[in-house]
Amino acid sequence: MKILFVKKAFTIIEVLIAIFILEVGILGVSSFFASGFKIIKNARTETIATNLGSGLLDETLANSFDNIPVGTVARQKYSPNLGDPFYNYDKQIDTTYIDEYLNNSVTPTPMKKIVVTIYWTIGNQSKTFQIATIKASH
Repeated sequence: MKILFVKKAFTIIEVLIAIFILEVGILGVSSFFASGFKIIKNARTETIATNLGSGLLDETLANSFDNIPVGTVARQKYSPNLGDPFYNYDKQIDTTYIDEYLNNSVTPTPMKKIVVTIYWTIGNQSKTFQIATIKASH
């Protein structure tokens, strides 16, 4: 009785196909990470802008009603220091009188609308974050 042994091996074509499939999978995962890092960077800058705007609004609201000037404060750097992490952000505060229907009023009323706008740039895109509130005199 004779036993035949059949040797099974991968052909070069099968190995190349397996390497190609593995490469496609690795490239897909790596591109996912690249776009994920971009999303994280955008989220981080938006979070910083949100916190800067909220802090600036809180500082403004800490003043008494009469000490909050009506008008627009010109857009300026949040920090003038080049090494500061907030140097790339600009701020603007716009305060107006509003009537009981929340419409802007040219005459003084007992309510002021305060709008804080934060500006920054990511790549070639300009971004803004705006937060607003109302302060009433007592």
